[in-house]
Amino acid sequence: MKFKYYDDGALRRQLAGDGFTVIYRIRGTEQEALETAKSMCVEQTVEFPAQHIECPAILDGVLGHIDYTQDLKNGWHRVDIVYTAGTAGADFPQLLNVAFGNSSIFPDVTLERICLPDSMKKTFPGPKFGVQGMRERLGVYDRPFTFTALKPMGLPPEALAEEAYRCALGGIDLIKDDHGLMDQPFAPFRERVERAAAAVRRANEETGGHTAYIPNVSGSFRRMDDRLRLAVDCGCGGVMVAPGLAGFDLIGYAAEKTSLPVVCHPAFLGGMLDRGRGGVDCACLLGQLPRLAGADITVFPNFGGRFSLSEEQCAGIRDMASEDQGAIRPILPSPAGGMTFEKVGPTREFYGNDTALLMGGGLFTAPGTLTENCQRFLHELQ
Repeated sequence: MKFKYYDDGALRRQLAGDGFTVIYRIRGTEQEALETAKSMCVEQTVEFPAQHIECPAILDGVLGHIDYTQDLKNGWHRVDIVYTAGTAGADFPQLLNVAFGNSSIFPDVTLERICLPDSMKKTFPGPKFGVQGMRERLGVYDRPFTFTALKPMGLPPEALAEEAYRCALGGIDLIKDDHGLMDQPFAPFRERVERAAAAVRRANEETGGHTAYIPNVSGSFRRMDDRLRLAVDCGCGGVMVAPGLAGFDLIGYAAEKTSLPVVCHPAFLGGMLDRGRGGVDCACLLGQLPRLAGADITVFPNFGGRFSLSEEQCAGIRDMASEDQGAIRPILPSPAGGMTFEKVGPTREFYGNDTALLMGGGLFTAPGTLTENCQRFLHELQ
């Protein structure tokens, strides 16, 4: 049975406009990589045998087209595929679906980056604030941001609020919920957010500071609007989303609903990470996608910590967060996971001033009070 679209001209008009390019790495011989790429052109778009499509507009404008190939040696090949902007529409999840939907299941295929033309950046504009907007909001200039997390899971709301108060007294710039804090019986979301936001507000009034408290709003989408509304009502300084758990589109949704900065957390994204057999390239997954989705800060595990990212991978995240992408603002990379006072200087040197250094356990366990340690953290960066 043949498939025919009966209004070829109308479809061509609907598909008019720039295409976007997706860069992949594919492992195999040159011929194997080319055959995989041809399959992806179909799989990512029509998902229908191309030889049975009689409509020229679908073949020309919907089906993906291989634009560039390069032998990367060691059995890997770069392949650039161009897709028509109309296949993505105006939904970020559909952009990801076209870029790496079914093909993410293929072995030995890695999504390296998505290249949007300027016309599509109006539809997917990225973060509202970015680096400069965050500096203006918090009055932090000429140094990295100091960042910490309320820990550990199991503490009641009043204890977490006391931690937030002590950190804000010490002048920390950003305080977020630990990613494990959602809406548990020992720390219910509403009570935790109300108490922590009030504690930070009280500390700011006492010191004249601008510390921002950032609750974790990830979780069930059925309760998302209530959580976002509460964050605004309590005067929070941002919200945190784990897109691996709740979806990348929630980043943009949270930014739109609250007009607050959004922090992206990597929980559950590790399962998508390319570890040599396909997946999503580290710089793309933890650098570019959060930025395109609308995050202002992207948290990721720093090299040399308790996770396995390499220095090269972290450099890729840093560069993807900061490189010139036209109208899409650069964002703050936030290296975390095992940060200590001894690592502050070298980490700043590696990432530069446009970063948010996240010290969690190291801040709580170092000698001195929590407030003193926050003051020391700030002093290290001035």
